[in-house]
Amino acid sequence: MSKNATSSDVAGESVTLETGLEAFQSSPEFSGPVEGLDGHDCNDHFAHIYETREEKFEAAVPFVRHGLERGERIAYVVDQSTETEVRSTLRAAGIDVPAAVGSGALVFYTVDETYLRDGSFDPHEMIQFYADATAEATEEFEALRLVAEMSWIRDDGTTIEQLMEYESKINELFDHEDVLAICQYDRDLFDPELIQDVIRTHPHLIYDGAACHNFYYTPPEELFGDDAPVHENERMLRTLRERTTAKAELQARERFLKELYDVTADSDQSFEETVRRLLELGSERFGLEIGYFARTTTDETVEIVEAVGDHDRIATSVTDTLRDTYCEKLLAAPGRIAVTDAAEADWTADRAYEQFGLDAYFATTVHVSGAEYGTLCFASERPREEPYTETERTYLDLMGQWIESELERQQRETFLQESYQITADPTLTFETKLERLLDFGREWMGLEAAGVTHLPAWDDRFRNEFTIGYGDDADDESDVMWTDPGEGCFCREVIESDDPVGMADVRATEWEDDPIHREHGLSCYLGTKVMNGSTPYGTLWVGSTEPRDREFTDTERTFLELMGQWVSYEIEREHREQALEESNARLEQFAYAASHDLQEPLRMVSSYLRLIESQYGDALDGDGEEFLEFAVDGADRMREMIDGLLAYSRVETRGDPFEPVDLETVLEDVRQDLQLQIEDTNAEITAATLPRVKGDDNQLRQVVQNLLENAITYSGDSAPRIRIDANRRKQKWVISVRDNGIGIEPEEQDRIFDIFDRLHNREEYEGTGLGLALCQRIVERHDGEIWVESEPGNGSTFSFTLPAVADRD
Repeated sequence: MSKNATSSDVAGESVTLETGLEAFQSSPEFSGPVEGLDGHDCNDHFAHIYETREEKFEAAVPFVRHGLERGERIAYVVDQSTETEVRSTLRAAGIDVPAAVGSGALVFYTVDETYLRDGSFDPHEMIQFYADATAEATEEFEALRLVAEMSWIRDDGTTIEQLMEYESKINELFDHEDVLAICQYDRDLFDPELIQDVIRTHPHLIYDGAACHNFYYTPPEELFGDDAPVHENERMLRTLRERTTAKAELQARERFLKELYDVTADSDQSFEETVRRLLELGSERFGLEIGYFARTTTDETVEIVEAVGDHDRIATSVTDTLRDTYCEKLLAAPGRIAVTDAAEADWTADRAYEQFGLDAYFATTVHVSGAEYGTLCFASERPREEPYTETERTYLDLMGQWIESELERQQRETFLQESYQITADPTLTFETKLERLLDFGREWMGLEAAGVTHLPAWDDRFRNEFTIGYGDDADDESDVMWTDPGEGCFCREVIESDDPVGMADVRATEWEDDPIHREHGLSCYLGTKVMNGSTPYGTLWVGSTEPRDREFTDTERTFLELMGQWVSYEIEREHREQALEESNARLEQFAYAASHDLQEPLRMVSSYLRLIESQYGDALDGDGEEFLEFAVDGADRMREMIDGLLAYSRVETRGDPFEPVDLETVLEDVRQDLQLQIEDTNAEITAATLPRVKGDDNQLRQVVQNLLENAITYSGDSAPRIRIDANRRKQKWVISVRDNGIGIEPEEQDRIFDIFDRLHNREEYEGTGLGLALCQRIVERHDGEIWVESEPGNGSTFSFTLPAVADRD
């Protein structure tokens, strides 16, 4: 691929060692890990020490592929492998070898054409060869990338001194040319002394599936020079000190992380108390006596929520103009600010310094749901002597992230509570509730308009049935907003999707040609599907004529979907008045679960998952591993609960139309899905002949699977023995699932169908408490009922009814 022909976005960029690391990081063949340079000054030269054929090619293949994708020439020097073997391996990895060879992008050399072209190894000759090859390659290609097998050294008689002289010179060459190389050494072919010198003279190594910075690297001139012992002593002493410093720093990190956890995990203290303790912790860690968390408002004012330290203008509850403050500087900056000396940063002449006199400043911006909320700052009235370390920057980010997540949790809870207060008010009509809910939603997202559209028929146009913000003063049919039913329309795309669809700025997108944008100026849009039972009804949307300065967050999408589900429930209620009490109870139950039961896993995720993303995973002690365990457990619980909630809430709005369903087929599918559990527990499942019923195939499969999983899970010490029967009762079938498990106490049998209500703790049995509640809701959607008969220690029988269809014959 020539320079003019390349389509790579990175064409034209200089090739560096980081380019090689990128090849390994993006490759499925390379198992990892891949260590970044982290500030190390390395030439563009890898040493790959391998022990098997697979290890040799796991680095070579992605290295070659990545180079071809970037428009570079690949020079492959074969020795231990044959050219045929290399070609075959590259083709098997999906590389078009004939095309690459035909274009000159991939060339093969033998050792006799390169390292031993004059019959023996001459470092000067070889350096000149690569200099010429690089010059030739870069006339047409972006760079030269080299893979060289070094097994020829074993039989050539080349001395270690000659090889190291060559390595030193080639390192210098690669520093100044567009060339990147891997030299491959078979560990089993060479004496340990040679492998040791290879390790010492290569700053970056590949070994056993890992690419890493070489801790033992020694420049060749130091390793073989007259002053080698002096340099070796210096390296040893320096290494000892660096290891001691690193250990002390690691211990300090562990202490800080533990203190950070202790502060944020205390559920008995208020948000303000926790923030204050964070400020005290940060001030002590950063050596800055002032710490404060401030909220900035849209009217250009700043309110200090909490503050520590002694400063006449920085104190809790102080409100001031944002103009000429350090917060104003921070909000205008692209990221955090880390100033150790105001004079060196040229801050001493501005108004902020005159008013506050802060010589050291370390701060980050706090965002909530993607929008700027305020600042987290640490400062001193005297300069700080040491620069801020990367570790301190990480600490600052972690504290800011906790504040962000906690504020977002409070915001989510407030949204749920206020929306529930609107939807659950029995004195309000549906139209009044909808108007208040839309108004609340658009204000919460900072948008000017909201509405509900209706699609009378699938091939008809959408009618904007209810609007606030604009278009809500329409008096006749001509003023009612319609949209075309064709492909790409805002509403059409929403109603065809199971998830909310949005665009923060429709300009320069395919939506720019939509009538809603062209005729009504809607430039920012987020919509979710509204259902009437199992039939699409229309969309619920929010938007603005002005584009939004940030993308819609997952939280905003989730809340709009919840609002859309409520609208779906209410629309269905108009057609089925008898469902009113049930719909309101479920909305209340759902809102309560979302605002209370999810608090703890969300807190755990926000407190610990950020720590997992940090860079200290490999160095954690027992406490750190415990943090990791907490984070994973919290994330799993949150995901399970959210998935369960969405499944529960979508039973009616996302269900399929009812059709004849063969329960024999359903049972067979469920058996296959549970095959591993059945085998692991030695479960025996028998069944009578099962009928055809009328219903939603996917949802009925979920009911059968949940009941069988429960029967297997709660089997006690005995192997599960499960029996499924079916009995006709007029126009319904009664399906029963009987097990030999631990049974259920009589006083607890009504509880088991309540959402999130669990009879056992998680140490005994895993689960979210949603399985049976989901079964009940699905059965009720089928106009059936579900119940349990059980005796502790003697198993349980779960029975449910389904509408019958014509007999099998």
